[in-house]
Amino acid sequence: GTSDPYVKFKLGGKEVFRSKTIHKNLNPVWEEKACILIDNPREPLYIKVFDYDFGLQDDFIGSAFLDLTSLELNRQTDVTLSLKDPHYPDHDLGSILLSVLLAPREEQREVTQSLRLSDLHRKSQLWRGIVSVTLIEGRELKAMDANGLSDPYVKFRLGHQKYKSKIVPKTLNPQWREQFDFHLYEERGGIIDITVWDKDAGKKDDFIG
Repeated sequence: GTSDPYVKFKLGGKEVFRSKTIHKNLNPVWEEKACILIDNPREPLYIKVFDYDFGLQDDFIGSAFLDLTSLELNRQTDVTLSLKDPHYPDHDLGSILLSVLLAPREEQREVTQSLRLSDLHRKSQLWRGIVSVTLIEGRELKAMDANGLSDPYVKFRLGHQKYKSKIVPKTLNPQWREQFDFHLYEERGGIIDITVWDKDAGKKDDFIG
C-alpha cells in the first residue's frame, strides 16, 4: 500500500535533475535543492514522478509541467502542481510541492532563503558556482552545561559569507536538517570553517569544537 517515489526534472527532453528515492512513503519530504541553467524560459520544466522497483521497470506515478514564464523574477515562489497521467486525465494522482526561484544568470543573485551574506563589497563580482551544505545532525557532543547536556548550534564561514544554524536545546545528539548555500568566486575555492557552540543565556557561548 505504499510507493518508493523519486522525481525527474526534464528540460527540452533532457534530464536535468533526479531526486533521491524515498522508500515506503506516499507523502515523501525531499528537501532537495537543484540549480538548473535555463536557456529558454518559454520551455516548460517537465516533472515526472516514479515509483522505484528493484530489478524491474520503475512505475510511472504521474507528471506535471511548470510554466517558467508564470514566475516573477528574483522572487521565491511556492508552487503546488497536480500530477496527471496523460492516458487517464481524470485520475487524481496526488500533487508535488516546489519552491522555485528564477534569477538572471548574468547578475549575482542570492539563491538562498536566508540572506545573511555580509559580502556586499564584492557585489560587482560574479559567482561561478554554489556550494550547498546540508547540516543533518550532531552525535555525542560534549556536555557543556551543569545538567550534563548542551544547547548546540553550528557556525559556518567561507570568506565573508557567514551562516548560523538554529539552536537545539538540551541535547548532545541534535537534529538540524538545515541547508546553507555559499557562493564560490572564480579566483579561489577556499575553506569552509565549521564551529560548534553551546548557547548560554546571559553569558558567553561555550566553544564545543
